[in-house]
Amino acid sequence: MTTQMLFCLAILIFMIVGYVIGGKFKISNGAVALMAIFLTSLTGILPAKDILSGLLTTSSMQIIGMFIVAAGFSRTQAVKKVTQLVYKFSGGNFTIMLAGYSLLTFVLVNIGLTPMTAFAVVGPLAASCCNDFNVSPSKMIFPLALVCIAGCGVLPVSVAATTYVTNNGYLESYGYTDYSMQMLDPMKGRLPIAILIMLYAIFIAPKLCPAQPSAEISFADAEKKAKGRKEEEPLDPVREFLGYAIFAVTTLCLIFQKQLGGYAGWQIAFAGAAFVMFSGVLKPKEGINAIPMRIVLMLAAAQVVGGAMAECGLGQIIGDTLAGMIGNTHNGYLIGAMFFFIPFALTQFMNNSSVGNIFTPIVILTCQSLGCNPVGPLLLLYAARQSAFWTPAATGTIALAVGLGGYDQKDLIKMSWIPSLIIGVFGVLWIMTIFPAYPA
Repeated sequence: MTTQMLFCLAILIFMIVGYVIGGKFKISNGAVALMAIFLTSLTGILPAKDILSGLLTTSSMQIIGMFIVAAGFSRTQAVKKVTQLVYKFSGGNFTIMLAGYSLLTFVLVNIGLTPMTAFAVVGPLAASCCNDFNVSPSKMIFPLALVCIAGCGVLPVSVAATTYVTNNGYLESYGYTDYSMQMLDPMKGRLPIAILIMLYAIFIAPKLCPAQPSAEISFADAEKKAKGRKEEEPLDPVREFLGYAIFAVTTLCLIFQKQLGGYAGWQIAFAGAAFVMFSGVLKPKEGINAIPMRIVLMLAAAQVVGGAMAECGLGQIIGDTLAGMIGNTHNGYLIGAMFFFIPFALTQFMNNSSVGNIFTPIVILTCQSLGCNPVGPLLLLYAARQSAFWTPAATGTIALAVGLGGYDQKDLIKMSWIPSLIIGVFGVLWIMTIFPAYPA
């Protein structure tokens, strides 16, 4: 390893350990994230301009915008009305309420919304409903995040319909055209896993969630209700309508983002936030309070440290070294397991797109050298990328969940290991059985 790689590895370890034990020393995750960014800058692994661009990424911009839009929506009477409807439908049963929100979440992440965007829409609403039901939001938020992440892009609609095209393009570019992926292959491989995770999220996951938040809840309205503070006076009819309309239009624009052409998700979210503030649905102080700075800093640290790993080659070395452990085995399940669990470990600390970029050529070239079918390992790589829920650095969805559910790092570890085993063990057995490495 080079000196820069060692520095980068040390910063990564510092960030992980800091997230786990920082609370004992009254050091917030945001402070750990800020120090990780500073240390990366100090080492010179990344150019200053790259670090600066990582401080406020498009994901962070979209989070800020959607939190403000969601806070504006929560100021309307819609939450009370939805709560009453959910309560009537569920009969006050928490499990039925969670099932309803889980189904809604699954639909949203399969019709075009990214997990982070879908969770930014559903999460605050669910948190407010929990408080109205006198149930801690910590019991519901992480299960919904699981559904968001593991269920994303399972059905062959919207962007997910192009998954097979993308993978076939990679196979062609690396000259391995002995095998190809069909349009329904991603659904065949991942839908059973998503169904299992949804059932787990509804019936088992809440039992492993903390009874009460372990950390401060970022969502202003949920926090206010949890602390029993006096609620704001209802909005006037015009602003009440605008609160509904801005939320609905922003959500629809995110769903049909590709059809709008040229507009990024953060632009849409920021436009919604601007209208919420300009129309007076939220007061300036309310808008500022809605911004989850701790989450923004943690996402910035993930972007900067992940970028440093890619820049110095540490991520590539980790991937190459671990993938080399496969050797010349002809055991398809072992091949599949290696290409799930290794990327799975990395994606808890690196951007999942970066992990995909690192491992896609490794998967293809390894399968080519072994003369085996790459479809199963490629689908397991995708499943690994959609299993990022162990740390707030893993994905924007978990960063949001930490704020809404009031989780600390210990909570995330406790809540994550069982769904990880479900996705990993069942996923390898299922996918490598229906897409065998060496077809008869």
